[in-house]
Amino acid sequence: MKRSMTSTSVIASLLFVTTAFVQACDEDDPLIPGTLAVLFEPTSGSAAQGGTVSIPVTIEGRGGFGGTPSVVVTDLPAGVTATVGDIITSGSTSTTTVTLNVAPTVVAGVYPVTVVATGQGVSPVGSSYTLTVTGGTLGLTLTPATLTVAQGASATSDVAITRTGFTGDVALEVTGAPTGVTATLSPTTATGNTSTLTVTASPEATLGAATLTLTGSSPIAGNQTVTLPITVTAPTSSIALTLPPTTLSIGLNANATTSITVTRTNFTGDVTFTAENLPAGVTASFAPNPNTGTGATTLTLTTTGAVTAGTSTITIRATGTGTTAATAPLALTITP
Repeated sequence: MKRSMTSTSVIASLLFVTTAFVQACDEDDPLIPGTLAVLFEPTSGSAAQGGTVSIPVTIEGRGGFGGTPSVVVTDLPAGVTATVGDIITSGSTSTTTVTLNVAPTVVAGVYPVTVVATGQGVSPVGSSYTLTVTGGTLGLTLTPATLTVAQGASATSDVAITRTGFTGDVALEVTGAPTGVTATLSPTTATGNTSTLTVTASPEATLGAATLTLTGSSPIAGNQTVTLPITVTAPTSSIALTLPPTTLSIGLNANATTSITVTRTNFTGDVTFTAENLPAGVTASFAPNPNTGTGATTLTLTTTGAVTAGTSTITIRATGTGTTAATAPLALTITP
């Protein structure tokens, strides 16, 4: 029994010593290395050429490190310098502000830099910060600079993109399309120097003038806009004539007929007919005239005894209000 009590005492003593050793190591033992963490939010920012941007930095001491760290900035591009403000330490946390100073000569672009914290007895620790230097210029040109689009049709304008002092993608967007009109870009993100703007008007699109606005955007050069005046018109109307047959032969004191078919495109009005270049002694009549669109019109040519025999070409002309006139030739032969 006495031997058992002695063993228990020894075990208890060992546990006490082990616990005390672990606590001492966790708190102050220099044999266990500490570490640092470099934190900042946001992790990116921008500055114009000749400007500055400030980074609020927090350094956390971990694993028992409780000293005051030092801060430096590495990987700076040419023309960019860093200024580290006073480092304030409270417990295991230190704070400071890093200011990046961008010279006017720095080329616009995106640059990763590294904020590094070091301390006695710990390895350097760095975190990455993305610096965007702005100041380049962006230009947009449209050719043609105005568009006329008929209802139910499309038209295009070429977009030329110019970059000065920067490279990179340009995002394109077009706004301001009136009811029934769609405007599309190809491509919408330009890696090169061109894009195509297509304007399409539905058959029900609102007639009249409107202005589209094309915007090009770059994180480096900012936004640039250009306007495109457009005019939506009614569909182009037209009429066409078909004469079967296209030749007629008539004797003296006689008549002959041919049928005239009118084809209408975006036109529903009346069509009126006349005959031109008729030989002496020949008259022409049309029925019905005007043609209202319900069928064909019959042309009747009549000769008198005084007409001269021979062959000639007469012209049949059809006109309608608001559309271009149409003509068709008819070969006429007068026989003795």
